[in-house]
Amino acid sequence: MHRGLKAEIRRIALLTLFLLLTGFLWGHILLTLLLGGGLYMLWTFAHISRLYDWLDQSAEGPPPEASGVWGDMTDFLYRMQQRNERAKQSRRQLAERVKDITSALADGIIILTPDRELEWWNPAAEKLLGLVKQDRGQSMTNLVRDPRFVVFIQSDALPPPLELSSPEDPTRTLLFTAATFGDGNIILVVQDITRLRNLEQMRQDFVANISHELRTPLTVLSGYIETLQDNADQLPRGWAKALLQMGQQTERLNALANDLVMLSQLESNRKPPSRAPIMLDQLLQQIAEDARMVAGDNYLIETDCATDTPFKGEYKELYSAFSNLVLNAIKHNPAGVRVQIRCFHTASDIVVEICDNGSGIDPKHLPRLTERFYRVDQSRATSTGGTGLGLAIVKHVLMRHGGSLKIDSTLGKGSCFRCQLPLLT
Repeated sequence: MHRGLKAEIRRIALLTLFLLLTGFLWGHILLTLLLGGGLYMLWTFAHISRLYDWLDQSAEGPPPEASGVWGDMTDFLYRMQQRNERAKQSRRQLAERVKDITSALADGIIILTPDRELEWWNPAAEKLLGLVKQDRGQSMTNLVRDPRFVVFIQSDALPPPLELSSPEDPTRTLLFTAATFGDGNIILVVQDITRLRNLEQMRQDFVANISHELRTPLTVLSGYIETLQDNADQLPRGWAKALLQMGQQTERLNALANDLVMLSQLESNRKPPSRAPIMLDQLLQQIAEDARMVAGDNYLIETDCATDTPFKGEYKELYSAFSNLVLNAIKHNPAGVRVQIRCFHTASDIVVEICDNGSGIDPKHLPRLTERFYRVDQSRATSTGGTGLGLAIVKHVLMRHGGSLKIDSTLGKGSCFRCQLPLLT
């Protein structure tokens, strides 16, 4: 039992005993008890009144003096008030710290209500989107009116990040990323990726320009080498081997320049590929025939296309992607390997698989295989004349067609490259 309650019980007991004794001596016990009880009630109401006054003043300052039960209640309320004050102070400090952190960020952060109305933003968002105080409560679609952004922000399942030109400065590129939190609120992150896109464009321009510039001297070199090889009988002894190696390296440089040009075109071409109907069974049969001419009798190349559903895409790009995979299976495996080209469709996709039972690839290399110039075995790639760009080209072609590339491989058991393409109606 609390100390205050014990004191109150003792007080009531002593008061009752005193009133009984006084009433007995006075000869009016009931009247004395009523008068004493009334005075006790008045004293209690006085404590209640002072407590209410203190609470009406937002419990500022020390609580009113009291004892017994009322003292316990007052102390309890005072301690609760102090805890609440400390909690509010802690929240204020945390809010100030969050505000300082978000103010220091270069990325814009915007909080939207479930109705996509502006609730809060940091200084970076104010700068990037030209927001002002009067915009609070406005719909976000009133401030960024691009139809792509409207679809992006109004979607229930928020889509992947969206790139748009800045509404304040069309020369700048912004990346919008959104996520939900709480009861349907949205946090919108705005990043200025202008410098990144400019660097990417510079890289693409450099690759495209250097590739085109290489073609002219390589064409001249190839022509002179072929002329010398045609007249090898008139040249000093020992030149034949040198000319052969020069021809091989020139061909390798030509292949590298061609791959660089194609990769640059795939990366820089923002337009979607043409959607002409393509019979994949016929395309894969043609690739298999071309591969047999390269492989001769050293490799067994089989096709199994279980679909006659036409796929809508760019013929040249798809031919390049699938032939890259088939030629890789020939180049990077020893003679006698079987290469299978399979094609089938599911409810929503067409799948093309190029599998072999050759040397296989160590699993540690698989995540990086589609990187530019990445090679599992530098010496083997050099001997086979690979450019290190084939799988990068395959990945970009599939991405342009909305597809994906999955690679499964086991050392000593072979590899399987699975190209998944969405069916378009």
